[in-house]
Amino acid sequence: MYRSNCIITLAGILGLLLIPLGTVLAEKPISTAIRDDISRTMAVDKKVQDMKAGWSEQSKEMTDKLERLEQEAEHLEKKLEKINLRLTLEENKYAENLRREKETARVKAEIGIFLDSVLERLESAIASDLPFLPGERQGRLADLKKMMVDPRESSAEKFRRVFEALQIEAEYGTTVEVTQETIDLDNTRVLADIFRLGRVSLFSQTIDGKKSAVFDPLEKTWQPLPEETNRDISRAIAMARLERSIELTKLPLGRIVTQ
Repeated sequence: MYRSNCIITLAGILGLLLIPLGTVLAEKPISTAIRDDISRTMAVDKKVQDMKAGWSEQSKEMTDKLERLEQEAEHLEKKLEKINLRLTLEENKYAENLRREKETARVKAEIGIFLDSVLERLESAIASDLPFLPGERQGRLADLKKMMVDPRESSAEKFRRVFEALQIEAEYGTTVEVTQETIDLDNTRVLADIFRLGRVSLFSQTIDGKKSAVFDPLEKTWQPLPEETNRDISRAIAMARLERSIELTKLPLGRIVTQ
């Protein structure tokens, strides 16, 4: 009986042990589970390898892009350096042009003041000079005054014109000339030949050659000369007109007066 009980007990234990295993075997075979695990593992591994490959390709692309960006940045830095250098040069050029403009304006103003003073002195000199070619000389002065206030005329042109007038006035001192004008002689208006001897003296002689006179710069009047001077003055007038060969002639110059 004891043996029977042992057998029954052992059978019960085995039964209890085999029930879960049977249940498991009934639910899913072991080989299938292993294969599924292996498949999942291989899928995960492939996925990991694919991700690594993708990361590697992406890393290479990013590295190439970074190199391109670094090269582009280096190129832009060099370009920026050139632009900054050019900007510095342009700023220096602008500053120099501005300085030149200011200097030009200053010189222009000084030249204008200087030319105005020269013109005033020229006008004063003509007013106190012998009264020859009054229309021409006064007209030249009037033109110069208009030019000096004309903003369209350059300083160089104003300078040239004023000194051209000075040169013309200076040449009057080394030349002789004969013109015809109506003058006041002995309280009478008469037409006469006006003979200019440089800037030394101014003589006049009526058209008929009977009356001669010399201009008095202090009195600003024509002073009659003796009749014996008519011949010498007529000869001087003829030589000035190139109607007679040059020869020595005696003229009543009087004394030199310092004004």
